[in-house]
Amino acid sequence: MRALVLLILVVRITLGYALPGHYAAHILEHVRPQTDDETQQLAAKEVIERILPPEQAQQFQVLIDGSMERNSFHLFKKDSPDSGIVKITASSGVAATKAFYHYLRYWCNSLVAWEGSQLNLPAVLPSVNVTMKAPSSIVYYQNVCTWSYSFSWWSWPQWRRHIDWMALQGITLSLAPFQEDIWAKVYLEYNLTRSAIDEHLSGPGFFAWQRMGNIRGWGGPLTPAFATFARTLQLQLVQEMRRLGMALALPAFAGHLPVQFRDLYPNVTFANVSVWNNFPPQYASPLFLNPTEPLFGEIGQRFLKRAIDTYGTDHVYFSDPFNEIDPASPSGKYLSSVAEAIYDTMVRVDPVAVWLLQGWMFVKNPFWSDRSIRAFLSAVPIGRMLVLDLQSEQYPQYTRTGSYAGQPFIWCMLSNFGGTLGMLGSVGNVHRGIREARSNGSYTLLGTGITPEGINQNYALYEFALEMGWNLDLNNPEQWFNQYAQARYGNESNMMAQQAWNIFRTTVYAFEGLEMMRGKYTFNRRPTTKIRPWVWYNVTTFNEGVELLLDSAEAGNCNELCRYDLVDVTRQSLQNTADALYLTIMDDFKQLNLTAFRHHSSLFLELLSDLDRLLLTDDHFLLGTWLESAKARGETSLERQRYEYNARTQITLWGPQGQIVDYANKQWAGMVGDFFHPRWGVFLGELEQAIVSNSTANDVKIRDLIFRTVELPFVTDTKRYTTIASGDPVRTARAMFTKWTKDVPPLKHIPRSVSLRKQVTHRRNRWYKGLLPSSLN
Repeated sequence: MRALVLLILVVRITLGYALPGHYAAHILEHVRPQTDDETQQLAAKEVIERILPPEQAQQFQVLIDGSMERNSFHLFKKDSPDSGIVKITASSGVAATKAFYHYLRYWCNSLVAWEGSQLNLPAVLPSVNVTMKAPSSIVYYQNVCTWSYSFSWWSWPQWRRHIDWMALQGITLSLAPFQEDIWAKVYLEYNLTRSAIDEHLSGPGFFAWQRMGNIRGWGGPLTPAFATFARTLQLQLVQEMRRLGMALALPAFAGHLPVQFRDLYPNVTFANVSVWNNFPPQYASPLFLNPTEPLFGEIGQRFLKRAIDTYGTDHVYFSDPFNEIDPASPSGKYLSSVAEAIYDTMVRVDPVAVWLLQGWMFVKNPFWSDRSIRAFLSAVPIGRMLVLDLQSEQYPQYTRTGSYAGQPFIWCMLSNFGGTLGMLGSVGNVHRGIREARSNGSYTLLGTGITPEGINQNYALYEFALEMGWNLDLNNPEQWFNQYAQARYGNESNMMAQQAWNIFRTTVYAFEGLEMMRGKYTFNRRPTTKIRPWVWYNVTTFNEGVELLLDSAEAGNCNELCRYDLVDVTRQSLQNTADALYLTIMDDFKQLNLTAFRHHSSLFLELLSDLDRLLLTDDHFLLGTWLESAKARGETSLERQRYEYNARTQITLWGPQGQIVDYANKQWAGMVGDFFHPRWGVFLGELEQAIVSNSTANDVKIRDLIFRTVELPFVTDTKRYTTIASGDPVRTARAMFTKWTKDVPPLKHIPRSVSLRKQVTHRRNRWYKGLLPSSLN
């Protein structure tokens, strides 16, 4: 029977060669739960039992009916005192857990987030009778970088909680990217030595970029102990996610190989991969195997067979051959041959394979002309490639690529780069963009998703975007944020919290320009005289929201989510004050006003000390947690030292000489005090000397001094940091907010970009109509 089903799928999908793009949704029906209804039903019930106390969990009844429409559910509870059971009937385990969470959110004013939960359910559960069918065939989650920026050091208990959260959000497709152990075995079969493999495979903090061919060996070598740990972990999470009815994309061969292959196969054609972000030779440019070589298909098939034998398959495989690196040739013939070869390695192993591709390679890259894109995408049969439009909220590519040449795509919100902290987002773009893409019948939109490079920040924005994947009737963001505030803090009558969140929605979460939001703050960047901070929102209005949230917390019970938010919004306010202080200090320096310079410099360093103390009051803002979880993966002192180096380097220098410095920095207690503060101490000290000696400041010399005296010592240090928060977050947040927004003397205003305001109108008028010129993408 299984063979017959597979044959039918092969025939139906093969017809995709002649089918229009909008039919791809029908073709991809086989990318759906393969676990039986009874198993999914049990898994969904177990999620409910982990979320709620036993007496409450027993009030929910789950029935999985695979014959229902895809991604649909029905919720029912009688409006009578003698019936306390909420009945959930759903098409899959994921649909059932989404139904459960839908009831918690909108009938019980409860919430489950990354930072914690608010689960004060009513004593008598409300009656309900609602049916929902998601407008998305697929609801997607994860960026390949998320595994390095957020998940590098996670253990099974952390994944257990996170998979529950994924199920509650109704996520149906994600990634299972660990592959290094399989590659090590494949390389040995091709006569690579163990030392050559060690030179190629990176450390855990940098897996994502080694997999995409950007770097090699950085942070490595990979130890057998970590390979065993990661393989076991991935087996656990793959099994659990499939039990719930989720599908997992496995890795496939993209063409990147260790440099030693050139010597082992002198008669085979390899291309040199372009150097990525100025990495030094020993860590840069793995080989790219010419796709026309028979060896390409041989290696790709061998790897994929091993991956499927290890993890099973849901028929989706991800491969990103040109992530931020240019192909060897711009010719359409060459680009077609690459796509054909990658796809061919998949279908020779799995006849119904679907290639999952990140559309990031097309973003702001002049190499990819419309012709080149079409040649690459059209080499794969329609419906056999699924493209992640990775940053649709800011740089949508489906408009300029002819809806990816007819291939189905997922509308994704990226929002975050590097896992950095800082409140930012584009609620309006997400709401408007998804609705307009859905309403345009010429687009091959298949679903929606979120693709942050790192998680654990701006949670409201991600839940909002995921809700857009399920709720066709979500047409009022203001109302949604009101309900969000109620559910997050568990108080329907708390108008101050609702007002605060709607201020946040219309300030920090209202970005609509084309510039990059991240990294525009000052204190956690390497100091220089050339920083140009700006904001896209009214800082005074934002602070009014902070004040309202503080008032709300002080007026009533402030739960764990409230305490987290107080630290986060106050951190954002202090971040803005630091920007203004920097601009003031630069004015003092230009005017050679030594007295004012010393005063404002002292204030700047004092602010960083205060910020470190504020962050120390919540467990989620501690450097020690990140470092200790990295060291916990080591079985020997050498391994622990290596993993700590991976963890410290990723969030500071990133590369060996500071390549991509500060890209993934974190506003954490310990890091602010021992990394950002001393860097600024050196910088401000050098500027003061320049004023005293009436000389100029040399940014290059100061950068080198900071590198030698602060940055390098930090990444090799072994100082231990606390993993336990201390202090009262409510009182500390109030004191810090009052001190730095009301008691400081007048400072320079942070500029709001004029070009940014012009772009907003331009964007609204042209972007979502598909008229944005390629040059702006």
